[in-house]
Amino acid sequence: MTDINKAKIFIFSLIFISIPFLIFVESPVSSDTAIDSQNSTANGYINVTAPTTNIWSLTAPNFNFGTQTSSASVINSNATGDAPIRIVNLSGSSTSFSLQQSISDFTLVSSSIVLPTTAFYISVANSADGKLIGNSNINIFKQNGVVLRSGTGANGALTSGAVTAQLTVDGTNKVIVTGSYQATIISTLVTGP
Repeated sequence: MTDINKAKIFIFSLIFISIPFLIFVESPVSSDTAIDSQNSTANGYINVTAPTTNIWSLTAPNFNFGTQTSSASVINSNATGDAPIRIVNLSGSSTSFSLQQSISDFTLVSSSIVLPTTAFYISVANSADGKLIGNSNINIFKQNGVVLRSGTGANGALTSGAVTAQLTVDGTNKVIVTGSYQATIISTLVTGP
């Protein structure tokens, strides 16, 4: 081999090694904000689409009226719910809505004896942010009553103020059997004006 051929091989090898180096240098990764000694953060972006099903959820409180002892035939008992009402609106809009509730008969846990209930009043305080507007003293015993409605911008996770209830039992014409009673509250979200 001559000295001329050796020089050509050496130059060829140098060019081959330089090509990958030039590719990495000429095509750097870029970000929204240049990162250097002055900028240490950049922005990231994501597109989110709201779900088309199960876009509403509701959690309502339980009430425990404890043990009641009374010599009168009419008993009024008060209780505070164990939590506020929580509504999650993932519809992506501020569609107006109301929450209706009704409560069934109170039935003795150990049998089918019904407590002689005449009324069950619910009061819901407004949410702190004004997105839920509560109603007071709504009788929901075996009938629907609107206990709260939406305020301005009522979307996302919403939490009412405190929820209280008053139970009225009238034993004037029916004997009140001693024992533990339970009832079921049915909640219905109604959208629209």
